[in-house]
Amino acid sequence: MLEKEIKTERLIIKSPQIDHAVELAELINDKSVVKWLSDTPFPYTLIHAEEFIERSQEKALKNESYNFMIFQNNKMLGGIGLTEFRNQSCELGYWLGKKYWRNGFATEAVTAMLDFGFIQLNLKEIFASYKIGNEGSKRVLTKCGFQFNREKQEFDSVLLKEETLIEMIKINAAEDQP
Repeated sequence: MLEKEIKTERLIIKSPQIDHAVELAELINDKSVVKWLSDTPFPYTLIHAEEFIERSQEKALKNESYNFMIFQNNKMLGGIGLTEFRNQSCELGYWLGKKYWRNGFATEAVTAMLDFGFIQLNLKEIFASYKIGNEGSKRVLTKCGFQFNREKQEFDSVLLKEETLIEMIKINAAEDQP
């Protein structure tokens, strides 16, 4: 059975619940956060948060994706998830509220999600992308052992423009063992 809650040294990473909607909407409704995310509406309203939580719960029940919220001492810091499953691989995405940047929280959460993906879900590889200019996300992925895979273009339907992203890949270390 899959874990519903992932604990790290400082964090609790758990499935979003409807009572998280207000905190989610307030935390992500920041242009300096949203500009680094793909297809995230701005302004981000309570309705957006409620719809995201409902969608996340439905997809988790079908094992289509796993979205979690990141907490420290019952305070939401951001979100993280595994989506786009195909052939024992998936896409990792994450974000933190701006006031939580540069504290190692993203690295800690990404490390926990890699363990979840490789151990609990038995994945062989996990991809993650960051937009050109997002040096914080680049550092997180590099610290967590991701390697450059390719540069790609993506149309952001919220910003209404083409964005350049760097796609990184992390291979399950257990797969390298004889």
